[in-house]
Amino acid sequence: MNVDPSTVSGLSDILNPWIYGICALISILTVFCILGFTLKLKKAPNTRIRDKILVSAGVGLLFWVTQLLFYTSLRFSVSPDWKNAIFLPVFIILCYILFHLISAGKVGRGKSKKYAEVCIYMTAALLAADYTGFYPLYADSMDFNIQLAILTAAIIAGTVFSGAQLLFLVLEEEAERTALYWSTAGSILIGMGLSVLPYMIIFSVLAIEDQHHPFVLLPYTIGLIAMTALEFIPSYYAYSKLNVQKEEYASLYQNNLDAVFTLDAAGIIKGCNRAAVLMTGYAENELLGKSYSLLGTGGELGEFYKEKAVSGEAFSAEVDVAKKDGTVFKVIASIISITAQGRDKGLYAILKDMTEIREAEETIQYMAYFDELTELPNQKKFRMMIKELTVPYTLVSICISNLSSITELYGEKAGEEVIKSAAGMLAKNLPPGSLLAYTDTSVFSLAITGKRPEELNKSRFFELEKPVFFKDTIINMTVAAGAAVYPYDSPSHDDVYKYAGMALTVALEKSTEKHQVFSSKLNEDYHRQLYMENELRKAIQAGELNVHYQPKFNLESGMFNSAEALVRWSHPELGHVSPGIFIPIAEKTGLIRSLEKFVLSTAFLQMKEWQKAGYPFKRVAVNFSHYHFYDDGIVDTVKEVLDATGLDPNCAEIEITESSMIENKADTISKLHDLKDLGIKISLDDFGTGYSSLSYLQELPIDVLKIDRSFINKINTSSQSNAILSSIISMARDLELEIVAEGVETKEQLEFLGSLKCPSIQGFYFSPPLPAAELGDFISQYH
Repeated sequence: MNVDPSTVSGLSDILNPWIYGICALISILTVFCILGFTLKLKKAPNTRIRDKILVSAGVGLLFWVTQLLFYTSLRFSVSPDWKNAIFLPVFIILCYILFHLISAGKVGRGKSKKYAEVCIYMTAALLAADYTGFYPLYADSMDFNIQLAILTAAIIAGTVFSGAQLLFLVLEEEAERTALYWSTAGSILIGMGLSVLPYMIIFSVLAIEDQHHPFVLLPYTIGLIAMTALEFIPSYYAYSKLNVQKEEYASLYQNNLDAVFTLDAAGIIKGCNRAAVLMTGYAENELLGKSYSLLGTGGELGEFYKEKAVSGEAFSAEVDVAKKDGTVFKVIASIISITAQGRDKGLYAILKDMTEIREAEETIQYMAYFDELTELPNQKKFRMMIKELTVPYTLVSICISNLSSITELYGEKAGEEVIKSAAGMLAKNLPPGSLLAYTDTSVFSLAITGKRPEELNKSRFFELEKPVFFKDTIINMTVAAGAAVYPYDSPSHDDVYKYAGMALTVALEKSTEKHQVFSSKLNEDYHRQLYMENELRKAIQAGELNVHYQPKFNLESGMFNSAEALVRWSHPELGHVSPGIFIPIAEKTGLIRSLEKFVLSTAFLQMKEWQKAGYPFKRVAVNFSHYHFYDDGIVDTVKEVLDATGLDPNCAEIEITESSMIENKADTISKLHDLKDLGIKISLDDFGTGYSSLSYLQELPIDVLKIDRSFINKINTSSQSNAILSSIISMARDLELEIVAEGVETKEQLEFLGSLKCPSIQGFYFSPPLPAAELGDFISQYH
């Protein structure tokens, strides 16, 4: 088929511009899809094969549609037949191979050979697909034009290579917005180049009368423009990225907080940053062109340079560096080889000033081993120090036992002043070779060489109890001390430290003997108490505790009218444990609250059972420790138990002792009023043994007065004893209080109390404390 351009008056005589426009748009869309999917493959290289196949099918279909539209756009009397359908799977396979190579990371600008192979493969595939597609249509009229064919191949190759270069640059771009921008520009140019490919090919295989006619050269011109622009974009893009990297490097170099020097292979300073100028005191022009030895002292940098840096081995070392004024300071020098195009070009020397780091390390070291307030060694340092002692010594642990109260009352500054004052007092006249440390909150430890505890002047330690003046306030300290001897008590320094602490713990619990020396007996008693504490905890959890009841007999009615609940502990190994042993332990450890709640619940439930069974008891009484009144929730606890058991509050009685009033008096009286408002009776136990007993009778909201057994035991021993007992009963009657005499054990005591008209009696004369079941039998038999 001969084409005579001279007979063509316009582009529309050769092809349909509208259809060509659609071809161009589809080509651009196709390329954009390819670039978009490759960006996705960059983020997710393990994309499923199914997704790759689906995208390959879509892109291949677009290529195929473009080819079909090309045939439709031509004004020549030719149209595609069914044989063109074979190119659809070909396009799909080509796209899949491309995507597979990209996701596998087998192509890229850094892999030049593979990059060139893929570009040649894509160029050949595009040319082969189009030439093969045209052959069946124009086989009879083909007139192969070698010059146009070469020009066509060159344009396509240039477009493919430049497009691929842009693709890989986009893949390396971290900013998504920038990648999208360049992808869009590249898609338009590559799409334009591919859209004219069929026209360039058809003109290269058909007989053209005038090969220089503008309409013939138009597709080649468009292809050359697209190729040139594509070549420019990657170059400009790469140049822009290079400039950014240079600026980032310059910023990193100049703004580095460490001093950075650039050295050539001979060790001459070729460059430095601002930190280097500030660190060394030299001006930049004083450093440039000088040998690195200008900075080093003792040849250290030179030695490392010769042995390691020249060989290309990076290393770091601590060296001395001299400032311009001669000041020498420590730095960490990191030497890094500068390599370009496979050759060593010089070195970077990065110097980090170690002055602040050393100061920080010394501060951390000090804080790890010394107390900041007293500037004395702490526990960790003290235990290290005593291990270095080889002579016998006495280790004394001294505690300011009221430090927490001082801090709460006068503030933290006052507490700190007390601690510093105590440290000064202890350090004063400390024997030579002895050690002093602040080893715990409010605790000082001393290792005194050459003396046994009995040789120490105890008053020396209790000099700490001298007043301390803080502002306008006089503060008094109370102290306790515990001591152990090395190697008498143990050849282990750690054990001696532990034993002194153990003795201090015992001293703190004592009301008088505040200076304790470790001994085998103290050790045994200490561990026995720890054992009892642990066993008591388990007993409360395991339900080993039980409640016994001692009845109260009313002389006027001749009947038992109430009972007192008393907790008992039967240990599986120790047997019966006296309340005098485990109650103080419960009070000290705080277990008293859970123990008394157990007694309260058990006693109230038992009272309900007695009421159902018709027993004559009006109330059941439960003892409350004075420790319980430090608990703000005591009233809520009693309410909770009353609600849970359903007992009428008028059937409940709480017994307290006068010791409950010694501390926190106002708060205790307030809580007693709250309990009384519930309807509960309040009983004052052991009356006459406490402090200011008579004054409490006016202040306390009590209903019952229990006369202590010490008065009962003295009945008929003297006229004074009888008179005192008579006065107590008479006074309580005048105050309209119920009276109970406890500890009655003999008939003589009972008759005397009867003569004084004492209404209620409690004691072994009638019954010891009994389990609920046995008490029930006893009451039934008695009545």
